[in-house]
Amino acid sequence: MSSMFSSLVQLAEGDIYPFHMPGHKRNMPDHRLSGAYQLDITEIDYFDNLHRPKGMIRQAQKKAADLWGADESFFLVNGSTAGILAALSAAFPKGSEMILARNCHKAAYHGMLLREMKAHYLYPNLIEEGFLYGSILPDQVEELYKKYPQSKGVFLTSPNYDGVVSPIREISEIVHGHGGILIVDEAHGAHFGLSLEFPESAVTQGADIVIQSLHKTLPSFTQTGLLHLCSSRIQKESIQHYLGIYQTSSPSYLFMSTMEQCIEMMGKEKDVLFPELSRNVDDFLNAVKNLAHLQVLNEQFARDRGMHQFDKSKLIISTYGTNISGKELSDRLLDEYHLQMEMACEHYVLALTSICDRPEGFQRLAKALLEIDKGLEGSFLQHKPAGLEIFWPKEENIAFSISEAEEAKKERLPFVRCANRISGEFLYLYPPGVPFVVPGEYITKEMLCQINLYKEQGLSIQGMKDDTLTCLEVIE
Repeated sequence: MSSMFSSLVQLAEGDIYPFHMPGHKRNMPDHRLSGAYQLDITEIDYFDNLHRPKGMIRQAQKKAADLWGADESFFLVNGSTAGILAALSAAFPKGSEMILARNCHKAAYHGMLLREMKAHYLYPNLIEEGFLYGSILPDQVEELYKKYPQSKGVFLTSPNYDGVVSPIREISEIVHGHGGILIVDEAHGAHFGLSLEFPESAVTQGADIVIQSLHKTLPSFTQTGLLHLCSSRIQKESIQHYLGIYQTSSPSYLFMSTMEQCIEMMGKEKDVLFPELSRNVDDFLNAVKNLAHLQVLNEQFARDRGMHQFDKSKLIISTYGTNISGKELSDRLLDEYHLQMEMACEHYVLALTSICDRPEGFQRLAKALLEIDKGLEGSFLQHKPAGLEIFWPKEENIAFSISEAEEAKKERLPFVRCANRISGEFLYLYPPGVPFVVPGEYITKEMLCQINLYKEQGLSIQGMKDDTLTCLEVIE
């Protein structure tokens, strides 16, 4: 059977005239993306259908399942978001209770909203410096199950946005011991399980569903991902049903062909590409090991602070204790050195690396950090910063479920008048898109102070209807 990409090339070079969508008719010869237009089609004869795959798409999905070790794998063309929504919908009854890691992506909360579910939160440990969260631990899961035995399962993120990994194998045993289902958002760990240089994937550690974003750490187009079904606790037909709801009925064959090529590439070249990435990271870490003020976190840093594992392909550059914020460092790296970071927040910058990075990129970043470090004056902080835990209320501070808050009557108030009111909307820094205020939760004075600090630092706060960031919807 021909591959999707070779079939698209054959179609582009053939003489079949397209009296069908899309409207560009594969005829944009003077456009800079003319080659992409030539390969962009809809569901036509001789090509498979994502929602009922029987040919080339089914074959590519099977190769993905074999590569990562899943029972079944499904292409995601609406990103991991669609996979998260489909997984929650297929795994848990509408209106049920479940255990949710509080540092999950906003899509998990949207799934809770759509399915009218109630969450009981797992809070990841805060590392001693106070600016980064660690692993979800098995004892935390067991403790919450004892408190809420009616919970239908657990949803958590591993690795998190910063590369911190939780012990999935031990957690899965606890969840299944309570008759529950474990879903793992592994969006930032699509490279896991493909090399001993990096952590094992949740796919082979007992998770029932694992969602990966291929585009985040592997060579595939933005918006592409995989949903891996890893057990018989959820019916395949239910997953397909909800993917049909949450994914477009006009999937991009460009997207799917890059997924297919990515899977082929990993199958053939992973044993060369990942050791090369690991060497590049190690060389970079060695080059910056003598920084006097900035600090690049490493696996030893993670172990010393009780993290289960750490993905070393994520470069966490800490400004803690210096006279610049993470945002200021990120701005300098871009403006002065033309290095675009993945994310910046109050006390650190995140640089993502992959098998497609060149040694030159690592060398430029190391040189920039060493130069910036020389100009810093040392520590001005004599105490830990305000911990992020102030954003995550305990159970008694949650007045309504997300779906109840969505339907409640609301009013819009200036921030200064929102203390001790119940939020009617989300607030999150984007990236990473983890809500620090969720509808139905009480808003504290500490939260408002931290929001003002984020605004002063120029960080991107999203989720609110008021783009000026001066008012917030609260429940009347």
